[in-house]
Amino acid sequence: MFFINFVWAVYQNWSATDLVWSLWISSLVLGYAYILVSIFGTLFFGGDAGLPLPQKGKYTAQLSMVGMNVFFLFALLFISGFSKYTLYYFFLVVLSILFSLSREKKERLGLHFLPDRETFFSRLIIQIPGILFILGFFTFHFTFFHFIHSIFLNGFFPILQESPFGMTIDETIGYFIHLITISLDRYWVFILLSALSRFNLYTKSFKEGNMNSMFVPYKNVVRMHLTIFLVAFLSVAEMSDYALYFIFVVYFLPVRDIIGLFKSPSQNKTVLDFQNNKSIH
Repeated sequence: MFFINFVWAVYQNWSATDLVWSLWISSLVLGYAYILVSIFGTLFFGGDAGLPLPQKGKYTAQLSMVGMNVFFLFALLFISGFSKYTLYYFFLVVLSILFSLSREKKERLGLHFLPDRETFFSRLIIQIPGILFILGFFTFHFTFFHFIHSIFLNGFFPILQESPFGMTIDETIGYFIHLITISLDRYWVFILLSALSRFNLYTKSFKEGNMNSMFVPYKNVVRMHLTIFLVAFLSVAEMSDYALYFIFVVYFLPVRDIIGLFKSPSQNKTVLDFQNNKSIH
């Protein structure tokens, strides 16, 4: 994937503008996709933020999630007030509370027809309010973060001859969407190859069902931004033509995987034997 991407960039005669905008759109699309995969993995498989079987006499993950749902309800009430969205969310929170009750409490309230909270369906209902709030929060935060960065990028490396300053909200959204469509049209090959190279990371995140993995795209964003700033400085110093492909190699070359290719099977076997003996002792 690295080799194909590199050859394609050379063939297209990429400039500093191409590199920074391909990094930007890749971070936005693939990073947000990773957040979605992490959220839905948590929803279906549980994990650290999931819901294990409850233990009698102890605070369970379900009760913790219900408490978070109530907290998110008040947060949504503060943000949107008494709107229809708050009302819909209120009903979801009530459902999560009812489904999280023990079998004895459900029978006492005449809700014996509800499934046990250990079932997959109950776990799904309990998690949905919190998942929806987290999805909305990260959607706004992640996209807004990239929108702010796109303003600076378009100032240094313009691909759109206009600025969002002085625009209405609808015009600003249209401006942002225009940047996305232009970048997708120009760098879709780069995004596709990058996505294929990260396929294992996505499947691993989904199966682990760990909400903490949602923060992984933010770590990549930091590295991406440092690279963008470096390209910007080199471009101002009129050195980008010399450093562009060097930065491409440094940023994308899978050094760890390449080093692993040169390890002989005997070396790997020795390491495994050492680890096994260590664990036995």
